[in-house]
Amino acid sequence: WPALESRLRGHSLVVSRHPPSSDVDVEVARLDNRRPTRGGRTYQGLSPIEVDVERVVERRHLPAGTLWVPADQPDFAIAVQLFEPDSPDSLLAWGILNLVLERKEYIDDGILEAIVLQLLKESAHATAWAAALADPKFAADPRARFEWWYRRTPYWDETIGMLPIFRAHAPPAVPIEPWNPD
Repeated sequence: WPALESRLRGHSLVVSRHPPSSDVDVEVARLDNRRPTRGGRTYQGLSPIEVDVERVVERRHLPAGTLWVPADQPDFAIAVQLFEPDSPDSLLAWGILNLVLERKEYIDDGILEAIVLQLLKESAHATAWAAALADPKFAADPRARFEWWYRRTPYWDETIGMLPIFRAHAPPAVPIEPWNPD
């Protein structure tokens, strides 16, 4: 995500590199990629969007070199404005992170159908499917039904709609290296 790194550097924020990879509990912002609302007209080549956001705490793997933006710095409010998806001046609102809303791969209907027929043989899947179909709005929406099953295959990309920005509620347990952008 060079666009994030360059924005941080451009605002003179203090940034460090996360030490060797680790698994960390962080707050994740997941976006509903089915309902982004495009802004009216472009501004400086950017197309603003609005999207529904759900925040959840998840255990995520942070690779070595992940950027760390500590909150105890004078201009941290700028980082908040850039990274909070609900902020009107966020990188998401201005379309710089639209890439997270795009599916890169898709499953063929025939392949999905074969998987569904196998999954329906398992009582847990059959029960969950019957419960999902009890919602008339869901039952009438072919795209929602397709995605419901697609999410249950090994081909589903769980990072679709996930911002590449996580909120840690505590600093890393290991020291972080100072950031040298050169």
